[in-house]
Amino acid sequence: MFDIDAPFTVKKIPATIVVGISRRTSNADGRSVTDIPATWTDFLQRNANAKIKNRAVPPVMYAVYSDYASNWMGEYAYLIGAKVTRAGTVPEGMEIRKIPAQTCAVFNAKGKMPDAVTAIWAEVWLSSLPRTYTYDFEVYDRRFVHPTAKEVDICIAVDPKKMNEAGLVAQ
Repeated sequence: MFDIDAPFTVKKIPATIVVGISRRTSNADGRSVTDIPATWTDFLQRNANAKIKNRAVPPVMYAVYSDYASNWMGEYAYLIGAKVTRAGTVPEGMEIRKIPAQTCAVFNAKGKMPDAVTAIWAEVWLSSLPRTYTYDFEVYDRRFVHPTAKEVDICIAVDPKKMNEAGLVAQ
């Protein structure tokens, strides 16, 4: 279904607030291959996580894809940041993303990182999932820091009506 082999579940995801470092990139011209790792490096080198107020406990990191110009081949904003309990003051050089409650196809990437995450994204890009191109995100929680079995959830915003028509009702 939807021309995708990777297993996924359809879930209603609650609203979330993330604060972090962002940059615009694109898959079409290959910029994302260097921009995404550079954003992570920038976030870590600036010790940005320690500067973010109201971080959720336990700590959860997000990679948020938003502000799509069109589809997966157009420009979009890529943000690395921490989930926060409330917006508060945003540190200089950082941005806020208020992800609304939405329906997502949730994939679980397991294994060698970032290869496992990249493999899921490659399937999503070539699939016929009814994406909304609003807010997609990766969740880096306690499962990601496991020494031998890393896991990341990848949440792709989808049209709930089209998912229901396909018999996939959000949990």
